[in-house]
Amino acid sequence: MSVAVVDAGRDVVVIGIRHHSPACARIVAETIERLHPTHVLIEGPADFTDRIDELRLDHKLPIALYSHVRRGAHTRVTWAAFTDWSPEWIALRSASKVSAEVRLIDLPAWHPAFDGPPDEYSVAATVLAARLGLDTVDAMWDHVVESRADTLTVEELTAVLDDYFDAIRVGDATVSEREQYMASWIRAARERPGSGAVVVVCGGRHRPAIMSELARGRPTDGSWPAVPTAGPDVDIGSYLVPYSYSRLDLESPWWYEKLWQKTASAGEVAAAAIVRDLRSRNQRVSTTDFIGFRTQILGLAAIRGQTLPTRRDVLDAAASTLVGEALASPLPWTLAGEPLGPEPDPVISACMRTMRGDLRGTLHPDSPVPGLVCHVDMLLEEFDLLPGPVVLDLADERSRQRSRALHQLRVLGVPGFERTAGPGSGSAVVSTERWMIVDSADRLPVLVEAAAKGHTLVEAAGATLESSLTSAAADVERLAHILFDAVLCGLDSVADRTESIASESLKGVGDLGGTGLLLRAALDLWRHDSLFGSRGSTLLGAIIDSASSQVVALAHRVRATTGGADLLRISALAALSDAMEYATEILSTDPADELTALARDNGAAVDIRGSALGTSWDRIPPDAAVDAVRSIPAEHLGDWLCGLFGVARERFLDAESSDTVLTAVDEIVSRLSEHEFLTALPALRQSFEFFPPRERDIIARRLTTSTPEAAVVNSLDVGRQLDARVDDALAQIGMR
Repeated sequence: MSVAVVDAGRDVVVIGIRHHSPACARIVAETIERLHPTHVLIEGPADFTDRIDELRLDHKLPIALYSHVRRGAHTRVTWAAFTDWSPEWIALRSASKVSAEVRLIDLPAWHPAFDGPPDEYSVAATVLAARLGLDTVDAMWDHVVESRADTLTVEELTAVLDDYFDAIRVGDATVSEREQYMASWIRAARERPGSGAVVVVCGGRHRPAIMSELARGRPTDGSWPAVPTAGPDVDIGSYLVPYSYSRLDLESPWWYEKLWQKTASAGEVAAAAIVRDLRSRNQRVSTTDFIGFRTQILGLAAIRGQTLPTRRDVLDAAASTLVGEALASPLPWTLAGEPLGPEPDPVISACMRTMRGDLRGTLHPDSPVPGLVCHVDMLLEEFDLLPGPVVLDLADERSRQRSRALHQLRVLGVPGFERTAGPGSGSAVVSTERWMIVDSADRLPVLVEAAAKGHTLVEAAGATLESSLTSAAADVERLAHILFDAVLCGLDSVADRTESIASESLKGVGDLGGTGLLLRAALDLWRHDSLFGSRGSTLLGAIIDSASSQVVALAHRVRATTGGADLLRISALAALSDAMEYATEILSTDPADELTALARDNGAAVDIRGSALGTSWDRIPPDAAVDAVRSIPAEHLGDWLCGLFGVARERFLDAESSDTVLTAVDEIVSRLSEHEFLTALPALRQSFEFFPPRERDIIARRLTTSTPEAAVVNSLDVGRQLDARVDDALAQIGMR
């Protein structure tokens, strides 16, 4: 027993525990019942002690104490879960029975001491497991502790635990800030006037350091230590939330529940439950199979030197007696195992499903909740968003507000709000949106946890979008998706920092085509949208500005290669051209000079050069346009024209320089040999496909303005004949 004797009747008993251990829970219960201590001190956030009565309400476990701390854009969250057999929960209940004063003695969850990586078991635990022939620390714990809980006395089992926790802390003599703080509470408790025994329940890894700190005998007058308070720039909160076995940081909660309830028969109960699960799913398990399964469990326990079967004995027995075929992957409960493998065996799936369980907790109705939960309830009532189908007309302002609230809930991941139909992009012409709303037991815990991101739905959704933008980094497709989510949520609702975060994300993008698509989407929404109410928004303006700069920077990096015209990067320059024309006032820099230099850069890709020139085509004098045409190698002329026409098709038809350019192109093509012509023809064809048939007819007539109508018709006939010849030639060489 970890006891520090102060004087008669004033013992301090420090019980090192493993979270969610039935064996540790029994030690805690029996120790408190035997000693009737004055104080029961439990590892937990000290600033929650004043609210500890919330834990005493009639909840259905599992539940968790959820805490968050937000410093600027950084949010950290923690959960301290409680099950019916959690030693901390048993300490709280047992203390109430003997009228002991209960206090939580760890630093608050928001304290910087928790900002580092979580404590982990030392190498000693792994070495010990290997020495015992076990491949995981969990298997070792069950073998050394849980399987012996019914056969050892409390004193004997406590000695085993003390040796175990001393071993995993071996070589680590440091005492952390948290451990010093917990020790200060213990010293105060034992020195308080009239104090009797003190029982401390803490994580086993902390016990050796706390005992070492207590042995130092630091002076105290019995006053309780001060509870740290957060600064005004820190947003903190702690609330109870419903929890479930599926969320517990424990491989097999259901098994440990049965071990707590029926230690001696837990193995038989588990075997029956696994077989029941298999039979309910039409898996054949005969009575003989069942008997063999149960016999194997007992046999494995005996071979492994255990009085009672462990979780591992049950699982291994199921794999050896009920699995009929070779498994595709290692067993998931082994060190090398996978969660369930690519094609889970039904027996393995039944084992994992049964041992985990599906119990879900609920809170007492009087449990406090953060303001976000109340805010959402208010909005759902205000907007008549009741369970059932909801149809919204986005052209209607109230429907748009209802839609934004629903999208904000969707972005937060609140279950029960499913969008079944609606616009999929800013260019969609669909104005009707359909939703299905259903009640969900997970809504409350998700909303409580979402309160870490903001106190209102708007604020929390905005913080979520910011976080998504940051994690998206240079993923343009994801950035575009997040941007549209921001539009759906209502751009006025996103946080102030969203603009700068989005702009910073774009700086790392290396995909010119993808950046162009994002620029086009943002520009269309910024210019035209009234359906979502995003016209002229500041966020979209920031995206347009950043994406425009990035398009210019990326275009400079595309150098001349043997490849042809790339329609995606041409589209990016076309989007930039439109931004220069329609959103000049929001561009922080004018890219015109850079584009002019790019158009003249002989080392740049020719389609980029044509696109760059197209951004200012209506301002190009005829002589300069002709010089630009003649500067391009004949074999790449079509690629250059693709860039030009892809950006400036309409302006090309209207510009004064167009006729001289067409004449120059005609002259260059006329001088080509047949081989050169066949080489250049595919790209030339592709370039003129930017024009619809009516406009191609206009171009043809411009080329023959001095020729009578009959000659025009004749020239078109000749062109068709030439096309036919080219098609035949291409077919002969297998290029058609």
